[in-house]
Amino acid sequence: MCTIARASRSSVVQIEDSQSETVGTGSVLSDTRRALQKIATKAKAPVLLRLVFHDAGTYLQSASNGGANASIRFELKRPENTGLNRGWSLIAAIKKELEGTAAAQLSHADLIALAGAHAVATTGGPVIKVPIGRADASAEDPKGRLPEETLTADQLRQAFAAKGLGTRDFVALSGAHTLGNKGFGEPLSFDNAYYKSLLNRPWNDPNNSMAAMIGLPSDHVLADDPACLDMIKGYADDQDVFFTDFSASFLKLASLGAQWA
Repeated sequence: MCTIARASRSSVVQIEDSQSETVGTGSVLSDTRRALQKIATKAKAPVLLRLVFHDAGTYLQSASNGGANASIRFELKRPENTGLNRGWSLIAAIKKELEGTAAAQLSHADLIALAGAHAVATTGGPVIKVPIGRADASAEDPKGRLPEETLTADQLRQAFAAKGLGTRDFVALSGAHTLGNKGFGEPLSFDNAYYKSLLNRPWNDPNNSMAAMIGLPSDHVLADDPACLDMIKGYADDQDVFFTDFSASFLKLASLGAQWA
């Protein structure tokens, strides 16, 4: 599943297959979709979605640097990025697959965002129209900008605010933890099971031998925060609301600090 838009500082215009951005019988949209379907399989969805946050999450609004720029390829040895070399290798493979096609113009930063959106859609989540035109960084972003797993809900709120993201954004984006092996529902199903689990607080169950393996400390604190709790209840009750808010917050995340061509 791949939906692409062309971004600029003043507007976003969707690229359709019928438009002129073609090489031979291909187009940016169809060529990218084909590469994603071949390489970014459903089993790879968790690592690809995580890659989006770890690339874009280096943005700091006050410094006006970092963000969605594919600098993650220089940062894979950082402790917080453990395991993301697998995600980056997929992006590199997609880029290689697109050589000689209309989509060869796409930057690595674009492909990270597109692969993340594809990961959501292919696991049952919403289809997100992703703008393209991001420039790739030529060096690593500053260290120490990703929120630590031990932060309180208020500290998380401050960390995301420093990136230009609000409380609703970080609560919605936290729902990405429904993918993978963090203990929230089926590992390859993008749904609202994360929020239902937060309300049940299974990590407090003394009879659950797997309790310690469910979620991160930064997940556990959300349900104890009144502002977050209201949103958690809303998302647990209505998956469509979660999908709508996640889509909007994902697009904000995938555009943080981006330099648009």
